[in-house]
Amino acid sequence: MIARTRNTAEKWTAVLALMLVLAVVVSCRMVESLTGGEKAGTVSSLWSDVPPFDGAKKADIAIPLGARLALRAMTQGKMNFIAFTSDKSAEEIKEFYSNERMKAAGWTPNEKGCIGDSEDQKNTGAICLYNRKSGSQQEVLAIIVAEDEKTKQSNIFYARMDVTQPSPSPKG
Repeated sequence: MIARTRNTAEKWTAVLALMLVLAVVVSCRMVESLTGGEKAGTVSSLWSDVPPFDGAKKADIAIPLGARLALRAMTQGKMNFIAFTSDKSAEEIKEFYSNERMKAAGWTPNEKGCIGDSEDQKNTGAICLYNRKSGSQQEVLAIIVAEDEKTKQSNIFYARMDVTQPSPSPKG
């Protein structure tokens, strides 16, 4: 009887272990589909209405998972992005995307324009937010800049999000 109970316990342990492995595999796949995958949403070139930063080179860099999850949740998956690298500093890139330059390209800047990652020290990162409304469509453009201390280059992420609110359905 004791041997039989031990065999049953071993079988259940094996079944539970198999179920745990299966759950991990499925959940990894689910997270990937929820985030759109690392490269999902990536466009092949910078949009024509966004001024390109001179000398920047297209890079195969993904937006970090946490930021990608937050952006996808906010935009319900209506987001595209592209990444570049540059030898210029985050401060130089931040200054390039001035309110005046972006207004000329048809974007409305955030009231503060580009915001650096520090007020009293040299900036090693920045975020610039712009929006545009065309008819019923509303878009947000985020330009995120981060200097990589190891490579001494700046990474530039451009994320374009469709934030158009669905029109209310007629009540009938």
